Amino acid sequence: MRSILSDSSLISQVEAIDKLSSILGSLKETEIELSSSLGKISSRDVFSPIDLPSFSRSTVDGYAVKSLCTPGKFSLKGKVNIGESPQMKVESCEDVVEVDTGSVIPEGADAVVKIEDTRSEDGKIIIPSKVDFGSNVGWIGSDLPSGIKVLRSDSLITPEIIGLLSALGLTKVHVYSTPKAFIVSTGNELVSPGEIIEEGKVYESNLYYLKSALIEDGMEVIGTRTVRDDYDAIKDAILKGVKTADLVVTTGGTSAGERDYVYRVVKEMGEMIFHGIRFKPGKPTFVGRINDIPIIGLPGNMVSTIMVYRKIVRPSLERKFKIKARERITVKAKSLLEIKADKKRFTYIPVLLFRKSSEYYALPLKFDSYMIGTFSMANGYIGLSEGSFVNEEDEVTVEVTNPPGDTTIVGEEDPAVPSTGIYYPLGSLPALKMLEKKVGDVLVLSSLVKVPDDFDLEIKREILSNGQGAEIGYDEWVSLSKYVKNPSVKLRYRSLIKRFIGKAKVIGPSSYVQSGNEVGTESLFVIAVTEMGKQLIKSFKVNKST
Repeated sequence: MRSILSDSSLISQVEAIDKLSSILGSLKETEIELSSSLGKISSRDVFSPIDLPSFSRSTVDGYAVKSLCTPGKFSLKGKVNIGESPQMKVESCEDVVEVDTGSVIPEGADAVVKIEDTRSEDGKIIIPSKVDFGSNVGWIGSDLPSGIKVLRSDSLITPEIIGLLSALGLTKVHVYSTPKAFIVSTGNELVSPGEIIEEGKVYESNLYYLKSALIEDGMEVIGTRTVRDDYDAIKDAILKGVKTADLVVTTGGTSAGERDYVYRVVKEMGEMIFHGIRFKPGKPTFVGRINDIPIIGLPGNMVSTIMVYRKIVRPSLERKFKIKARERITVKAKSLLEIKADKKRFTYIPVLLFRKSSEYYALPLKFDSYMIGTFSMANGYIGLSEGSFVNEEDEVTVEVTNPPGDTTIVGEEDPAVPSTGIYYPLGSLPALKMLEKKVGDVLVLSSLVKVPDDFDLEIKREILSNGQGAEIGYDEWVSLSKYVKNPSVKLRYRSLIKRFIGKAKVIGPSSYVQSGNEVGTESLFVIAVTEMGKQLIKSFKVNKST
């Protein structure tokens, strides 16, 4: 007997997604080996347990030296190879220690001079020119400081993320267990690809599509069945899936024909959640469950199967199971800053992506080849031919490796700003550019750069000077760079100034430099750009004025 799906009983696409999502099972968390985590979804935030790099290192092959002793004639005290712990110190103005690129800087040295910028004479090393404090040194924590969030929960674990976590010494990661799916394809007309086809028969294709689509989307397909239009055979196949999987997907047998048994099996063995959607093609789609295992019934028509999967099944899986297909995509974006390629080499530059309506904006990041953290945490990268130049507002093509998706905070660094969402403590310059374009969610702008017309919070800090000797400053993106005109070292993060206290002259906010002479004051203005940003700021545990 035929069953008719009346138009009045059909539900919308949105309703179908809501109903399917509501009956999908809960995700289970497990801790697995990092080496087995590719393609999994992280279930917890991960914070860096160490500074990266974890020691101050040479960025060139050369000689470690006391900068105050240059220029001059020096004795070679020894060598520190890459991977070795220094067994000697640079204790006087007469000694240098040879180092490889990546070697630990020996105690007492504060700079490295390139080998090609020296010469040998009578067994001595001649350094003919003055060497600045910090020259050719990759300082501890200059890529990522300890405690920074390097992986947020619900993120796809990619090869770049695995590389980053292993560089931090981690061997395990908490992930969601991969949901299991079972596929049942029905129809007397089906013939397996490769077999001889007779008139009235068609090659099976839905099963192959569904299996590949589910795997691509992060599901594990633990079994498949192709069965004829026979009630008992269909029942046996569906019950097999119910016993072994978290989800059963069927194709065919959902319509009003006399031999469309699939929906009847589900209705008689369990319950029907809905049958029929206002969707073309794909009207006879149903969702039911048996023993709390969801059954998704897709039409036998190939186009219907594809369209319903893309528009209803996939969004439901993404919502409940947090599955994410790893797609190689590119987007066009406007650059927020000028970008220069290396004069002699094709250059890849990591960028952060921000969306505004239908447009993307790309923020190029300060980057050196050893900065695996910066590269892995970027949303993607652009490639520029040697010697090329990108103007502000020029369009660039971004290869997306880590799609943006969480609420973002960009600007100055301060412990009063929580790490809720994604916090990029890059300084005031990018925050100012983003404020001009009204992109991002929350911006943190220093009064030393600009006092905005409107803001949501003001965080006040004293600026203190501590110590003597070589001056430690900041990258020009950071507002405090205005206090040190010719720094020996430029820090990318304010928090790293703590590591130089007692070793050099430091200038920093009272939140990081606990004692010293006051040289000024600063206000950090926290600005919500979007409604999501306003909600995020409500979680900040600071007063209107701190």
